[in-house]
Amino acid sequence: MSGGSYSIVGGDLKRAGTASRALKERLKRIGVEPQTVRRAMISAFEAEMNVVIHAHQGTMRFSIDPRQIDIEVSDKGPGIPDIALAMQEGYSTAPAYARELGFGAGMGLPNIKKNSDHLNIQSVVGEGTRLYVTILLKAQNDTIASKNSVHVAAEACRECLRCVRACPTRAIRVRRNTPEILDHLCIDCGACIEVCDTGALRLDGKSDIPKPSEDALLVIHPSFFVQFGAAVRPRDVFKALAHLGFYDVRLTDGWEHALREAVLDYAKQHERTRPVISPTCPAVVNLIEMRFPSLIPHLAPFLSPVEAVQHELAGDSNVFVAACPAQRTALLANQPPTPDEVVAPMSLRKAILRLETQEALGADATPRHPCETHADSRGILQVTGIPHVLRVLEHTENGLLRDVAVLHLCLCTQGCFGAPLSVEDPFVAQHRWGLAYDDLKSSGKAVPRKSPFSPRAGMRLDPDMAKAIAKLAQIDDLTRRLPGKDCGLCGAPTCSAFAEDVALRRAPQTACRCLGDQETKP
Repeated sequence: MSGGSYSIVGGDLKRAGTASRALKERLKRIGVEPQTVRRAMISAFEAEMNVVIHAHQGTMRFSIDPRQIDIEVSDKGPGIPDIALAMQEGYSTAPAYARELGFGAGMGLPNIKKNSDHLNIQSVVGEGTRLYVTILLKAQNDTIASKNSVHVAAEACRECLRCVRACPTRAIRVRRNTPEILDHLCIDCGACIEVCDTGALRLDGKSDIPKPSEDALLVIHPSFFVQFGAAVRPRDVFKALAHLGFYDVRLTDGWEHALREAVLDYAKQHERTRPVISPTCPAVVNLIEMRFPSLIPHLAPFLSPVEAVQHELAGDSNVFVAACPAQRTALLANQPPTPDEVVAPMSLRKAILRLETQEALGADATPRHPCETHADSRGILQVTGIPHVLRVLEHTENGLLRDVAVLHLCLCTQGCFGAPLSVEDPFVAQHRWGLAYDDLKSSGKAVPRKSPFSPRAGMRLDPDMAKAIAKLAQIDDLTRRLPGKDCGLCGAPTCSAFAEDVALRRAPQTACRCLGDQETKP
């Protein structure tokens, strides 16, 4: 059995949700079925918010076994004079400040009842309230295996630990001067590549540019054309590509626009599934499948733009420039009968820079399919950058974004203009592209997915829920004995991640340089 206890401070909206978030993470780690996790999280979150809004202080306690989770939330506060009335949707006694912030809509207790298998409420006016919630647990079904396109060059590692701290899913360890990637946690975002200045982490695959055939198609994101400084215009880059043999260049933002329109139409037809999440960024899809599997039903069933281009051009001789590891992995997973070449943007950039400038710029070629950037965001909440995307997905999982029709999420700041393999600042790059091609248009098609999105093993500690609970208890015990410095000297990003490594036999306890000193203190 596993359990926990968390204090709740009345009126502290800044830390509201801490207890329910901790509960949710535990359920994911023991392999509870995603929709059951969400039911438990909503019940816990609503109960926690009731304490924050109405009471002076409170406590959430929970215990988990393979059959069920029992949650007890008690508070010291005004109590509930009429429990039957409080159970009615829309009835609320929340103060004005809570309503102004979007809380206190009168759905707390009704939502708890809707999402729990058993609910008992005891309340004494003037003293406080105690809720008992039980939710029966179901184990997560078999999950898909994870793949990634991050290559480790151990000889280049200098153990700076930047990658360990940058990874948003705690998927990297550095031990014995060697980065190690935990495949089941890696979402291929490339955050580690972006901060690694020695090349110990890089995009997997070939470093040279294939010699194009006469009918070769080059597929690339517009961000590539503004990676050469202010003096080199996008049209100059098109000419240089022609000099290298790439006369037919297809940019991906036409397909991005088509996907945007298709997702908007899909959202109108599925208003109960709010918000609908656009699958425009493969790394975001990976993140949802790994860490937020309960949101998989919110993903619009389409291919990402780069996959849609690949599908439409199947059978041609294509060379794709992957803006990030996630794009490369997605392209290789869907290889057509005639395999496509996938190259890194840095390799193509170096090839252009090696050209004699005047000769390259003098090539008589113009792109056959130039594109525009699309600023139309009708009904779409656009969010970019890892911390913001994580926060928005948390809000979505907690049921707090029902007023949003469509989420357009990109882990990179400013979307692919901030991809980890780029050299230019993303805001500068997008500005320059907008100036260069604001009046040009392209066309693309949204392509429905044939295979559904599926959960990944992700945070799950063991396929057997009972064993996972036992390992979680072991992790909790060791975490309490660790110093809590999250210094990273053990090669793991946090003390709790190190405790997990020990429990799963990925590292010995002796790897923590502070544990011995901590345990010998009086």
